[in-house]
Amino acid sequence: MLLDPENQDDYICADSAYSGESFKDLLSLAGFENRIHEKGSRNYPLSAAATERNSIRYQIRARVEHVFGCFATSMGGKFTRKIGLKRNKAWWGLKNLTFNFLRYLHHSGNSLVCI
Repeated sequence: MLLDPENQDDYICADSAYSGESFKDLLSLAGFENRIHEKGSRNYPLSAAATERNSIRYQIRARVEHVFGCFATSMGGKFTRKIGLKRNKAWWGLKNLTFNFLRYLHHSGNSLVCI
């Protein structure tokens, strides 16, 4: 469930496809702060302030989405077939460690690593 009332954070980040009055009402009912990207239209482009807010929101959201995208496409997917909670925790720990190593190599300028 995306909108979990027991979630400790009080904001929701999403793409501009989820902007609109119905989503704003749903988030306010659930008690979440709306950090959904703003959307411009053909004859009404975004203001400079709205563009700046979107760029900050995108930087945060992209960090999270790239991790899940890397897991889903190049690291065997999101699902595990391990028996036992300890084995699953170890498996996910190794996946996280591998992703962090790949990210380090990518940011250090190694041209062989693409994540």
